[in-house]
Amino acid sequence: MNTSCLARCLKGFGCTSVVQNSSRSVHRIPHYENHIRFSPLDGRKRPAQDALDRFKRLNNGMWIRALPGRSKQRYMKDETWNKISLEYETCTKEECEMLDKMATPFWLRKKHYVNDPYEPYNVRHGIRTPRVDHKFRLIREREKVLLDDTTALKYMSDR
Repeated sequence: MNTSCLARCLKGFGCTSVVQNSSRSVHRIPHYENHIRFSPLDGRKRPAQDALDRFKRLNNGMWIRALPGRSKQRYMKDETWNKISLEYETCTKEECEMLDKMATPFWLRKKHYVNDPYEPYNVRHGIRTPRVDHKFRLIREREKVLLDDTTALKYMSDR
């Protein structure tokens, strides 16, 4: 079947060519997620408010998030799920890098709150290389996820 015959067949079904469709209509991506937004008043980059609402950045540069569906129909779920769903998950290195790009430098700075429940998680113990340097930029991370450097020194010989 040649392309002109295929185009006529698809035209009868109300289909348009794939070239004419934009990626925004195919994937249903909102228009405000495809570009970096800037403030019209001072021209500075605006943070992605959805990312700030759904994630929290710890002082060590890691981002944490809640489990999806943790507040939906809790009465139908078992006790184990209800207990686990109150915990937070840490994001991967790639997710942390994406979230750092979505946030402004204000949100990348360390924050200190009174009676902060996340205070124990702001410091990573037993790891010689922090995720951020003195200018709060992400630096090198290991390829393999290990508990701490003492485990790496004990079992890995590549250091």
